[in-house]
Amino acid sequence: MKKHASIGENAATNKKKPRAAFREKIEKALFIANVGQLRPWEIGFSRVYFGAELCERLLPSEKDLRAAKKFCKKNKMGFSLVTPFLTDPGIEKALRLVRLLSPHDELVVNDYGLLPALKRKKPGLVAGRLLNRQYRDPRIPGFKGKVPKDFFTHLTQSHAAADGFRQLLQRNGFERVELDNLPQGIGTDLSGSRLRGSLYAPFTFVATTRLCLSANCDNISFYNKMGIFPCGRECQRYQFTLSSPGMGTLFLFGNTVFAKNQRLPSEEQLLRRGINRIVVNSPLQLFQK
Repeated sequence: MKKHASIGENAATNKKKPRAAFREKIEKALFIANVGQLRPWEIGFSRVYFGAELCERLLPSEKDLRAAKKFCKKNKMGFSLVTPFLTDPGIEKALRLVRLLSPHDELVVNDYGLLPALKRKKPGLVAGRLLNRQYRDPRIPGFKGKVPKDFFTHLTQSHAAADGFRQLLQRNGFERVELDNLPQGIGTDLSGSRLRGSLYAPFTFVATTRLCLSANCDNISFYNKMGIFPCGRECQRYQFTLSSPGMGTLFLFGNTVFAKNQRLPSEEQLLRRGINRIVVNSPLQLFQK
């Protein structure tokens, strides 16, 4: 099995590369969900991620998208529209928003079905973290020392580590790929490709479903019912903390389970791997009111 060095792996087991002075700097982006969170920040964000990554019902209105773009233009910030996995009606809703983007904006895609509907004049395409598969089980760090080293290193990789997947993205016009800040370390190295990477922190995506456990959670008539029902966006009012032996504390926001990892690799480590952006997300990102 081909070995890949992993961020977080014991450096004593690998030859150290000579230090180099990086002229490139890490770009910092803030992921928000509503225009009420738009305000000048004092901590160096230069880009806004705006939209919904995990539920099409939370996609913003065209009015709010225009307001977000206007804010970014006024404050000389980059703008990225985030879209989730989509149904056919969801694709139509997403396309109405995409039409408001300029070629200088970015579109974060989490559903391949959106691609055929895009016109030739596309914004910059970003492969969302739902497209870039990673080993996200929170129990994986506990495997270290209990499984072969090569296998553990493999668990730090992603689809973006594979040449075939990179070629697929590049053929479809993608320029960037998104990654989670895995607690077992980041093994994906994009430095030898034309793609660049973004790292999401501190909340890492674990699992998602259309069977939303938050939908109608405060309606007794839905007790013990599972399905895809109309909802009142209960996820905007409630969030849940989960705990499990071996998995630690998890968070249920709407239809998705997250883990929290506040330990970030150094900027030098990230840049060596072709990762030049950090996307800061939080529970507030998911709340629209």
